[in-house]
Amino acid sequence: MTAKMGSSFVDLIDFTNVAKEALNSAPRKLFEDIIQLILNKFHNQSIELERLSLELDEMQILPIANLDEFYDNILKEIDDLTLFKKRLNELKSKDVLFEKLYEQTEELLTNLNIYMDRMGQLEIRVLKNQKIA
Repeated sequence: MTAKMGSSFVDLIDFTNVAKEALNSAPRKLFEDIIQLILNKFHNQSIELERLSLELDEMQILPIANLDEFYDNILKEIDDLTLFKKRLNELKSKDVLFEKLYEQTEELLTNLNIYMDRMGQLEIRVLKNQKIA
């Protein structure tokens, strides 16, 4: 279960372990910086998914070649984020920033589901247009 951070990947469970340890033993500022880093990344990913979903509404051809791989990857991301959210559910009572991260994770999950749904709608439109032609 990883999240892309710039050009590298961060294991989300390791991330929560580090954040929890920082909350318990480091200055508050360090904990806030750690949480803010992932909050910003998840927020940016949510915005990007919203943009991509809107673009799919206007398309008439599929932007990807392998739909099975697309759906497999999205479903894996959804599963990973669902597990991460479950971990955050245990931590959200410990600090308001964990609660914010839980909410941002929920928003990202929602946007992933919308993106997958919009791709499915585009797939149906393309198939209908091919049948008509």
